[in-house]
Formats: sequence, structure tokens, C-alpha cells
Amino acid sequence: MLSIAPGLNTLKRGSVHLQKAAKVVNDQIGSRQVLAFFVLTGFVLCGVVEQSASVALRANSTSSYSAAEFAEYVENTSYITRYCQPLEDSNGTESTYTIHVVRSIPHIEIPMTRTDETEGVLRQAFMWGTLVSPLAASRIAARVGAERLYGVGVLGTGVVAVLVPASWLTAGHVCVRIVQGIFMGATWPAAHMLAVTWIKPKNLSAFVSLYSAVNLGYAVVGILGTVLVRHWGRDWLSYVISVVSGVWYFLWWRFVEESLHPNRPKRDEHRNLPWRKLLGSKPAWACGVAVVGSQWADATLMLGVTKYLKLVYGFSIEYEDILQSMPHIGHFFAAITFGIVVDHVRASGIVSTTTARKLFVYMSHFPPAALMFILGYTGCDPAAPAALYVAALAMTGATASGVFSSAADIAPNFAGTVFGLCQTVGAAGLLAANYAVSEGLHGSFAGWWRLVFGASTAILLFTAIFFMIWGSGSVQDWNESENEPSIELEDVEEPSRLDSVLE
Repeated sequence: MLSIAPGLNTLKRGSVHLQKAAKVVNDQIGSRQVLAFFVLTGFVLCGVVEQSASVALRANSTSSYSAAEFAEYVENTSYITRYCQPLEDSNGTESTYTIHVVRSIPHIEIPMTRTDETEGVLRQAFMWGTLVSPLAASRIAARVGAERLYGVGVLGTGVVAVLVPASWLTAGHVCVRIVQGIFMGATWPAAHMLAVTWIKPKNLSAFVSLYSAVNLGYAVVGILGTVLVRHWGRDWLSYVISVVSGVWYFLWWRFVEESLHPNRPKRDEHRNLPWRKLLGSKPAWACGVAVVGSQWADATLMLGVTKYLKLVYGFSIEYEDILQSMPHIGHFFAAITFGIVVDHVRASGIVSTTTARKLFVYMSHFPPAALMFILGYTGCDPAAPAALYVAALAMTGATASGVFSSAADIAPNFAGTVFGLCQTVGAAGLLAANYAVSEGLHGSFAGWWRLVFGASTAILLFTAIFFMIWGSGSVQDWNESENEPSIELEDVEEPSRLDSVLE
């Protein structure tokens, strides 16, 4: 009789204990809360991976200006230092207030540095990955289970980072970024299937708002990742991401996949998806068009406004990490707040679900459009554009409660596929926005930036109006499979000792 090595016995016992612990956690806290926690942390990891290349490039960039060099650079190029002059008091002393000097302002072109070019290539490679995978992933999730695909998506996004040090700034690095984008693109439809499968309709918006944890990941890697790279080197950032992703997946497998997948409802298992009706559905395309607007706004805010504040208004380089990280935390908490509010509004019966979705699409598109338009005309006060940037990014947090949730409302049985279509269209818009905004990143003439912000404003308004006309929060007739009856399961209240917005 073969004997098992002591180390394997210990590992086996540990695995059994962990499985028992997972059952206790699910029984005592509630499966929905456990699922919400892991979905949130999974999207945080995805956000960390998405921005990790930029952090690794910027943290130890040899092309960065010193404080003295940057001050001289701003003095020679910046709009605010060249064309805003301080007022003088009656006694001849200089005042802290400034005025705009009206004169013919020449166009100033600032060449793109090698770091900027490299960062742009790696960012676009990741976007191409997110473009090709969502729609296919939605159909894979319908067959293998959203629990499995979401876990694999997050795992693949993070673990592939272990290849980055060996392929740094080579063609292999670009391939790694594309693969990471493919895995991340698969998480979106899988999360939407989880939402309609496990979360009660009255709590749907609050759960979907957790997707904005991607922005929280931007802030985490911007703050902690920069410290890690500066003290330990850029390779360690990739290693830490890979290890954390592996640990996350192991816990996901034990606490979520092993517990939920065997008992999952079958409502998203339809094989005969009505493609013709889906592709001809105006509410489905309204969701996709609205996602294009929100993605374009995010690209303009995240990619363009921080450069605008630095190049046009002369914000010191010491503030760059704060401007690129802290507003994303505000975006995340704003999204959670919007999700709770819209669920309360729907439950109270004040307005219909369709009206609620259109209201929050309005909030996520119209105010940011107005704020970005004003950004180009804020004059000589540098605090004004910074405040407008933070406010606009917070308002875009309403996207999850509006257009994202609408994709689940109109076809719960095919929510993953509808959202996969929306994310595919949105990723195409994000790529287009990235190219368009990049063209205006290196000019400190205010009029050049007004063109960038004006284009974003127009696209936001158009996509919002499109959703106002064709968007919906009602279940469409093609939600039911033509060849298979819909399976409705009784909504069983599970025990919970925690008060949660998801219960």
C-alpha cells in the first residue's frame, strides 16, 4: 500500500479545512456578499494590470524633468505663465489675482518624448485586446459558467504579467499586453452574467456599480505601484501582481466557484440566442452607443486633462501622481452611491426602470460634457480646471447605474452577450478616443485643447441623446429563447448576519 508523503497530507488537510471555511463564510455572511467582494477585488486587480505599464515606465523614467528644469520649461511654454499677468495694487505691489492678456497666441507644439510614445503603444495594445474578446467571451461563459470565466479572466490578466520582465519593451511586451487585454475583456460579460444570475433585480445597480473598482485599481497602482517600482525596481511590480492574482484566484475557486457554480440557475444557459433580433434591437444598440460616449469621456479625462493641467497651466510634476490617482477613488465611491440611489428610486416606485436608466445616463453624459467644454475656457486660474476635472470624473461614475445596468434590464437571459456587444463597441470608441486625444496632448496653445474637449463634448451629447430616444429598462420580447422555455427559479432569501446594500 502506497503511503502519502507528510507534506501532501498536510496540504490535503489544509485544502479540506479551507473548503469547510468557505462553506461557513457563505452560510454566515451570505453568498451574494462573498460574490460581491470577490468581483470588486477582481476588478481592482484588472485596473492595476491595465495601468501597471504606465506606472513602471513613469516611476523611474530617465526623461523626467527635475523641479528646476520643469519650472524653466513651464516658464517658456505654458499658457498661464506667458499670457496671464498679475494685477498691480494701487500701491504698486503685485497682487495674487491674474488677468488674461488678449493677444495673438502662437501655436506651440511640444514633441512627444520616447516615454510618451512607448506608453501609448502599450496602452493601445491593451485596448486592442479588450476589443476582440468580450463578445466571444459572453458565449463561452454561457457554456462553461460565468463563475469559471470571471475567475480565469482575472487570473489570466494578472498572471501573464510574470512574462513582462523578460520581454520588457520588445515585441513580446506588446503581445503580453494584448493577451492581458483579452483576458480583461472576458471579465465584463462574465460579471454581467453573475449579476443577473445571483443578484436580486432590486439590487442590480448596486452590484453593477462595483465594476467601477477598475478605477480604484488605477489609484492603487498609481500610489503603491510607484513606491514599489522606485524602491525595488519595475520587475517587482510584475511579480507582485502575478502572485496576488494567483492568491486571488485560489480563494475565488474555493469561496465562489466551488460553492456557487454547482448550484447556479440556468437562466443564462440558452444555446439558441436570437442574433438577428439582438443585432436589430434599438435598446441594445442604444447601450452600445452610450458606452462609446462614456469611454470617450474617460479617455479624455484620464489621458488628456492631466497633461492639459501640466502643460497648459504648469502644474508641478510632484502633483502628477495625485492628479492621476486620487480622482479615481472619488469616481469609485460616486459610482457606488449612484448605484444605491438608483436601486432605492426603482424600489420606491417613484419612476419606472426605463426612466431611472435614462436619468442616470443623462447624469453620466450631460454634466461631464458641459464641464469638459468649460475646461478650455477657464482662463488664468489653475484651480478651476482641476476642480472641473475631478467633478467630471465623479459624474461619469453614474455610467454603471445607467447604461451598464440597462444592458441587463433589456435581456436578463442574454445579459452577458448584450454587455459583450456594448463593450466591443465601447472598446472601439475608446481606441478612437485614444488616437484623437493623443494628437492634442503636446500642444500648450489653449485653442488646440478646446478642440479636443469640444469633440468629447459633442460625442457625449450625441450618445446620450441617442440613448434618451432608443434606450430602455424593460425586458425585450427576444429575451425568451425561441426553442427553449425560460426557467424561473423561486427567489429564496438566504441567511445573513450582515447588513448590506446587496441584501
